[in-house]
Amino acid sequence: MRQWEQSSLAVGWLERGNAYPRGTVDEKFFRALLRLCANPWQPPVVSAGVHVCSLCQFAGRLAGSSYGGASGAIGTANVFIPGETKVFVTPGMIVHYIDAHEYVPPREFQDAVFKCPEMRSMPYFKALKALGFPLSGY
Repeated sequence: MRQWEQSSLAVGWLERGNAYPRGTVDEKFFRALLRLCANPWQPPVVSAGVHVCSLCQFAGRLAGSSYGGASGAIGTANVFIPGETKVFVTPGMIVHYIDAHEYVPPREFQDAVFKCPEMRSMPYFKALKALGFPLSGY
């Protein structure tokens, strides 16, 4: 196991047939998360393709999600959010899961979203690096 894997936590990977916490989230949290998902930093790795929402009854959701002037692509990217003690890794689909399927992420993740520096900024990369997340060497 690589060092960064020990300090990472996957959040928001939902699939039909698996229970997940439901409820409502604060609109400010949703806006902050959507901002981070709009153009997330991606490590230099290859994507396995597009993910279609298995929770939707018919068509699934591929396009993007927009709200209050902010928008983000979903279904193709992972989002890395530095927290206090770990890096949260979430699919861009998380904004759809929250909005359409009432997913409620863990409080620790929500707090990290509020504190996350702007994507691709020097403070963002420093926060990832401080948690042992490699920024090169893939």
